Amino acid sequence: MVLKDGRRIAADAVVICAGAFSGRLSAMLGEPIPLETERGYHTQIMAPGISMKHSIIWPARAFMVTPTAGGIRVGGTVEMAGLDAAPDYRRAKITVRRAREALPALRCEDFTEWMGHRPALPDTVPILSASAKTKGVFYATGHGHLGLTYAATTARLMGDLITGAKPQLDLHPYRVNRF
Repeated sequence: MVLKDGRRIAADAVVICAGAFSGRLSAMLGEPIPLETERGYHTQIMAPGISMKHSIIWPARAFMVTPTAGGIRVGGTVEMAGLDAAPDYRRAKITVRRAREALPALRCEDFTEWMGHRPALPDTVPILSASAKTKGVFYATGHGHLGLTYAATTARLMGDLITGAKPQLDLHPYRVNRF
């Protein structure tokens, strides 16, 4: 493998597991995958003026409020805008406005807004696969909102693929060339 600065790293196997950026890497290898980014937004309110013991999820209004060690977090929107578009924090402001409808005492004075990329595939099924084109390249991407949740299981399955062990799960539905 050759790094951007020209350094070379020798490896028998490489796993492309760069979340929403995996699509760019696979395209560089001549194996484009239809990976899009679901951009998620949240607002972390450090001094909300209320205390909560449990999360509130309001599907009809598309938001949730969760207590955290640093206050509360309000989130709930997804935007399909690619990797390069500037964040649209109006989306975060909408969820805070909706949260204030449910929690009228909620204050939003000391806060930060965040936007992050989540890798999404058209069928919502992640890719857990050896490359169909390049020996020694493997893919573990497209977990959407569940990348951290599935990290340990994905690592075990990828370890099986790389070492040639039989995975405990049929990985045919997760192959890179299914599209």
